[in-house]
Amino acid sequence: MKKVFQAIALFSIVAGAMAQDLPDQRAIVLDEDVWVTFYDLPSRRFRTIRDAFVRRDFESVSRDLDITIGFLSVEAQRAVPELKPAITEVVEQMQAMRSGLSDTSLNVGQLDAVFARTHWLLSQQYLVFAIQARDLQMYRNAGRYLFATAHHLERSVLWSDARVTKEIVSSLDSIRDMAAKLQNSESPERVMMGRPVRLTAKTLIEIGEQIDRRVRVAELLPE
Repeated sequence: MKKVFQAIALFSIVAGAMAQDLPDQRAIVLDEDVWVTFYDLPSRRFRTIRDAFVRRDFESVSRDLDITIGFLSVEAQRAVPELKPAITEVVEQMQAMRSGLSDTSLNVGQLDAVFARTHWLLSQQYLVFAIQARDLQMYRNAGRYLFATAHHLERSVLWSDARVTKEIVSSLDSIRDMAAKLQNSESPERVMMGRPVRLTAKTLIEIGEQIDRRVRVAELLPE
């Protein structure tokens, strides 16, 4: 059975429209394998938010923050207990930023820090979902979530202004390769023999040590 959940203001997010009062938006039931296709939405918004903020184009910043907040509100809704408070806190930070955009104390460094943390939390979220999908033998979804994990791991490093080592680049490339094969292979069990989930967990821990980030889902990861 496919996993389904309520998505808040999905069409506002996809269309790029502003999601004003999120609690009042209509919620719909959404297949998990549909929602995961939007995994890179924060990445696409963060750069435009930063650029618009530097230009003092607060209207554009507010619009893109609204869209990102909508996406992250859905992720907080379906997060595992280990991550729910942290993702909810990021949502609240972004809401506060949106309300205080003209405050001269807000700077790009603060934006970068929130963006880096968001990517770090989402990488853990999607790795846990990949583990769950693997355990249910839903290998296509496992591949999607592993690909999303690699994406957010890489960007958590970049927004932290840390150096991406050759070893990490190689690991991320391997994760993406196996994730793609899981989605397309007629024999995903054979792909699983390469232990893509274990490799991803190992890479996440290594990146966490490099950028000094806590792994909140450590107890859920394979040994």
